[in-house]
Amino acid sequence: MNYILVLIYVFFSFLSFSQERKLTLKECIQLATENNENLKNSKLEERISKALSREYLSIGLPQINLDGGLKYNHDVPKSLIDISRFMPGVPEGTEQEVQFGQAYDGRVDLFINQMIFNGSYFVGLSAAKELVRLSEKLTKRDEIDINISVRKAFYTVLNTKSRIELVNNNLERLQNLLNETTQLYQNGFIEKLDVDRIQVAYNNLNSEKIKADRLYELSKEVLNFQIGLPVGTNIELIGSLSEDIVNNFSYNLNDFDYSKRIEYSILQTDKNLKFYDLKNNRSQYYPQIYANYNYGYNTSSSNYDLFFESDRWKSFGTLGLKIIVPIFDGFLKRSKINQSKYKIEQVENQMMFLERSINLQINQSIINYENTKESLTISKQNLELAQNVYNATERKYKEGVGSNLELIDSNNSLKIAQNQYYNSLYESIIASIDIKKTLGTLLNN
Repeated sequence: MNYILVLIYVFFSFLSFSQERKLTLKECIQLATENNENLKNSKLEERISKALSREYLSIGLPQINLDGGLKYNHDVPKSLIDISRFMPGVPEGTEQEVQFGQAYDGRVDLFINQMIFNGSYFVGLSAAKELVRLSEKLTKRDEIDINISVRKAFYTVLNTKSRIELVNNNLERLQNLLNETTQLYQNGFIEKLDVDRIQVAYNNLNSEKIKADRLYELSKEVLNFQIGLPVGTNIELIGSLSEDIVNNFSYNLNDFDYSKRIEYSILQTDKNLKFYDLKNNRSQYYPQIYANYNYGYNTSSSNYDLFFESDRWKSFGTLGLKIIVPIFDGFLKRSKINQSKYKIEQVENQMMFLERSINLQINQSIINYENTKESLTISKQNLELAQNVYNATERKYKEGVGSNLELIDSNNSLKIAQNQYYNSLYESIIASIDIKKTLGTLLNN
């Protein structure tokens, strides 16, 4: 019975595994954000930082403790005292054993401690909030990295798929040509050499198809990895390489701000944390003030039965104020303040370097994008020309006024033009993604 259940489970698992899954770009990005382990850890870090913030907040709230206990002194402490000091007429030096305490002791008290002023605490509250913001920005950074990887993997799959479609179309065209040429040879109109030339071209193209199929499957596996699907999951992407993707893309440098780049924004938060560290070190010069209150009851008895009588429990209470005033620490605070200043300066240097780096990245990405657009325009024109040349050459060949060598050459030129066009289109799309990244607008659309 168990064996049958296992077989049924394996069968249905195989059906679900082999079922094709159709995905859009948006769905791929959504899956990646849900399944990526690094992003999951980043979100957990957010929760940890928020929990730490709440933990630090609790330090400034009243600390209330209720303490109580019952103690049995099975051997009550005893001591010898000179009773002549307390009893006149008793010879000097007369000692008597005296018991201190009783067999049963009890105590119940409430202790409240409240911080009145601590400069370090109030600075720490602000720093804790800034730490939460830092963890949120680190999560956003991971989201951006995932978004970029998925977009590029998605369009790589579409690019390899387009290659397969091109190869299949060219194979079909060459197969028809091969059939026609073979018929002409059998009828004695052309030489065997003409057939062999087309056969060689067909074989070479068929070899390209095998490689293209493997590359297509590999690109899908890369995408599966990016979006967190099991290896071997059969996916079909909804979409295609289209010039509309490039034509609908635009960028604006006028509203650019360095803080839109997540790396720069992280450094800004890091700088804020360094400032809070500086404030914290300066606050060590301020006094600390604490208030405390203690109230309770205690009792003692030599008889357990009398221990719980209410009139034997006596109250006590204290109210106190504690002030800590720093006087001299061997210049420790001054040293820490200087260290904090140096760390702030380091972050400022990092921000300046990143600004220059971002400027260079923006220029490079724009130049690259404009170059790819120009290449796309030229390759599109070349594709149209190559198609016209092939059509004319094919027409001449069928009319018997052209050679199959010319036809093969024009077919190769058409194939090259097709590949160049799709390469340029793919590179333009990838270049547009890079611009969005450099301008910090990737997650806006």
